[in-house]
Amino acid sequence: MQAATSSPARQRDPILDAAGRAGGHIIGWADDWEVSGASDPFTRPKLGPWLKGLHGPYDGLAASAVDRIGRDVYEGLRLARARPDGSGPFAS
Repeated sequence: MQAATSSPARQRDPILDAAGRAGGHIIGWADDWEVSGASDPFTRPKLGPWLKGLHGPYDGLAASAVDRIGRDVYEGLRLARARPDGSGPFAS
């Protein structure tokens, strides 16, 4: 049984709220539900191409919690520094 906080439906609303508060909008979703959070974000099938800049420019990432993007804050900071354009906020 999945915890309510990890349910895809329950994660979507906070992400939309974060994007709205930042004055942004969602241009794509990278929902790698079947992939372990311990895997390297750059190798995940749906998130990896965004992080590598293969889907074009974007201003940031939003997630319902930090551990949805990376295993911990340190990995999140590594991802922020590795952005193809070297800029942009991450929201969670």
